Amino acid sequence: MTCNAPRSFALLGILFVGCAHKTDHTQPLPNDAYIWQRRWSASLIDALHESSSEICTWRILAAEIDSHGKSLSMAVDREVLRRQGQPVIAVIRINPHAPLPATPELLTLISTWQQAGVPVRGIEIDYDSETSGVARYRDFLHTLRRQLSTGMQLSITALPTWLESPELSSLLSQVDESVLQVHSVMSPRKGLFDPTTADAWIRKWSAKSGTPFRVALPTYWSRVTWNAAGHVVAIESETPRYGTDAVSQELFVDPSAVSSFVAALRKNSPPHLAGLAWFRLPTVDDERSWNTTTWHAVMHGQPVLQALPVVRIKSQITGVIDISLANTTTVASRFPSQISISPSQGCEFADAMSPYSLDRQKDAWRFRLNQQELLHAGQEKLVGWVRCAGQEVQAHASF
Repeated sequence: MTCNAPRSFALLGILFVGCAHKTDHTQPLPNDAYIWQRRWSASLIDALHESSSEICTWRILAAEIDSHGKSLSMAVDREVLRRQGQPVIAVIRINPHAPLPATPELLTLISTWQQAGVPVRGIEIDYDSETSGVARYRDFLHTLRRQLSTGMQLSITALPTWLESPELSSLLSQVDESVLQVHSVMSPRKGLFDPTTADAWIRKWSAKSGTPFRVALPTYWSRVTWNAAGHVVAIESETPRYGTDAVSQELFVDPSAVSSFVAALRKNSPPHLAGLAWFRLPTVDDERSWNTTTWHAVMHGQPVLQALPVVRIKSQITGVIDISLANTTTVASRFPSQISISPSQGCEFADAMSPYSLDRQKDAWRFRLNQQELLHAGQEKLVGWVRCAGQEVQAHASF
């Protein structure tokens, strides 16, 4: 992690380490991270402490403004943030269909956090404006910026679609930095993150941006459900929602692909790139994110080896053999594309469990992967069973 020499908040008298904007592109890019969870559980606080040495600034969901303009403040543990002492950016999420809020309401939230001793470095607006509305958004930011106290930074999350707006440069002139989202912006059927597309967006953004920007990269994946007309009806990520299994798909982000992307970006960083911002902080109870070890490896652009999980065969009931996969490494692994169980003679019944389906061949049962998922470090998962009559069974997995 590369940071400035310590500075101090005159109001709070608290020292913090801030992250420098990069000029030497051969050095690691600083890492920020989003805390987007609505509930500050014990596991979230543990995750914050575990990754604090890796993160320069925490970007924390502070409030959401719904489509009716109603503001909902998150139950953030401000005492934890005060004790942690690291720089914090309070993020205000505005529903795309909501009226833009009155700026005094946002300033009151910042003041409340400061009075609680939270080292607030700035405010970030997360508003997915339509490209046609960029000029109106610019005017809102201009008003907000004029009312911020001296030294308080203003940042925004930004969409690649804004590259088509003639007002983009004037929009960016109102903020200290932008955070370009290169994930979860494509058609869900095309996935959550495509390295080639992301790199093209970053280069174009750099060419148009005269202010520093960061790149938001994913640590998560999502389950997306479509209806019969092909419209998205549910997205399950950190917040459980429900849909029809027949039209659902896990949109998986491969950590090895992101790791390679980060390594390449560090070797050839475009102008104005200030660092990375990871969405979101992984916790042990987050079912759709990498674990901390994997995230830290990817964060540093280290190779994430895709070791084949160990196939384990167990028999707890006479004649019934359970097939499970175990990840004995320290980073997450992909599930094998196929598991073959042989022989099939004498094994009359079998079944596969998610994420596999069953396929019987002449000489073997095969569990075929339906959709990619991650098997976390240290995790073991039951994937199916076979019922055999006195047969010695062997199982082989392959990517």
